[in-house]
Amino acid sequence: MSRYALVVPLLLMAVIAAPAAVAAADEAPAPAVADSARIEHEKGPYLIGPLSREAWSAFAPELAPEAASYEPSPDVVAALSALDRDLRVVCVLGTWCSDSRREVPRFWKVMEACGLAAESLEMLAVGRADDPAALAWEESRGVAPGYRARYGVELVPTFIVYEGGLELGRIVETPAVSLEADLAAILGVRATPAWH
Repeated sequence: MSRYALVVPLLLMAVIAAPAAVAAADEAPAPAVADSARIEHEKGPYLIGPLSREAWSAFAPELAPEAASYEPSPDVVAALSALDRDLRVVCVLGTWCSDSRREVPRFWKVMEACGLAAESLEMLAVGRADDPAALAWEESRGVAPGYRARYGVELVPTFIVYEGGLELGRIVETPAVSLEADLAAILGVRATPAWH
């Protein structure tokens, strides 16, 4: 038996199977950017888990005006824009939390204004502290003892700024001056807000 006798049947099988594989790929859902879940709570629904901006915006479209209306200080933005550093920011937040709903969309605006890559921000939504469903969700996903404990977070939102795997600093709940000024201070950038 020649080697071509073995190759021809394999090629025929590949030609027959290819359309089925393409059809299956077309039917399969696209992989999710984040793996958040919706939890129903007596105080209202919220999202929990790794969260994309798109998922949160779809869940709470009222966030868009908050991001759009925020005006970061142009002086601080200019100073931050000049940086060429590989930063990572982990934000532990609550989609049910008024501080998170105000500060996180503003942080999106700061990131865009400074040219920070959207993928450098990892958002982790936590549940209400009194909700056993949130604890059960984290436990079922192997997030023990939970995002709050893992990152040492007491108040949300907490923005944790990393460079080279090292934590440089945090913005907790509300900024001391502004998100961009606090970020500049964490990064050692000297800049005075234009309105200061």
